[in-house]
Amino acid sequence: MTRALPLSLALALLLVACDDGAEPTDSGPQVDAGPPSTLDSGPPSTLDAGPGGGDAGPGDDDAGPGTPDAGPMTCGDQRPDVSGIRGTEGLVIARDGTIYYSQNGAVGRLAPGGSPENRFVDLSGDSARTVWGLVLDAANETLYVGAPGRGVYVIDVTASPPTFTRIDAGSPNGLTLGPDGALYWSEFSMGAVMRNDLTGGASTTVTTSPIRGANGIAFADDGSLYVASYATGTLFQLRLQRGTEMARATAATGLGSPDGVALDQDGNVYVTDNSSGTLLMLPAGGGSPMTLETGVAAAASIEFGAGPLTCTDIYVASSGRLRRHEMGTVAGRAVPWH
Repeated sequence: MTRALPLSLALALLLVACDDGAEPTDSGPQVDAGPPSTLDSGPPSTLDAGPGGGDAGPGDDDAGPGTPDAGPMTCGDQRPDVSGIRGTEGLVIARDGTIYYSQNGAVGRLAPGGSPENRFVDLSGDSARTVWGLVLDAANETLYVGAPGRGVYVIDVTASPPTFTRIDAGSPNGLTLGPDGALYWSEFSMGAVMRNDLTGGASTTVTTSPIRGANGIAFADDGSLYVASYATGTLFQLRLQRGTEMARATAATGLGSPDGVALDQDGNVYVTDNSSGTLLMLPAGGGSPMTLETGVAAAASIEFGAGPLTCTDIYVASSGRLRRHEMGTVAGRAVPWH
């Protein structure tokens, strides 16, 4: 996820069969995306300066408290058996290789060398019926969890048993950490991106106009933020300044129901189409996307392997079984929690 440029794409996505005979039940957001749009084959759009006419160039993102220093990223060769993990929407992998995954009203985990621990943290007692996005802090001690209708939970995974508190309301979907050390999430119902500086204050709205069905989000190395619009099949690229959107470009269209977003070290962007069960790679330099996986039932969050796991492998959350796509070429972008 090094360098990310606006993308111009030309491809019609095909509907594919669901995963390994699993029922094609979409565990993701239920939004009518309308008829699939065709991918824009024209020139990529430039970042449109928003209110305030902020400079869209790199280097304008808020320095804030600084990017958390996660230390050097490591990469192993382990490929754990994840076939027993099913019915997931959110996904994050710690630098020690522990896989955390969402469940109905809970979070499960798979530690290296272990077996899946379903309902590792049970949030149902706090009326959280669904869990979507997950992300870890840079120290890998705190897990941030998005539960639609309930808000953002903070889970201390070092406690035994783990403890949790709720720090915000709403319907958070995709979660990530920004280069300023703040927590960012897509607010699905509001069609917005939110920011919390984690100092105890209220969250603020990042976006200056709606992004319908805001879903997966991921930062690029230049500080821009990719946001998937589940409702319109569009991938946007936002420039931020002090935690506020200053410019927006359309990076790709016609993506069906885009859900998860991730980047690799070369700046290629990976997107799941939840409706067709497809994992796509959008080349950093533009051009037609590559179809990497099909038949992934309700394909959702994307995460690269880390630590003892092979870091060129891509894990894809699914309403069927958790998928691993073995790229074998480019590692994932260095994110704070890796």
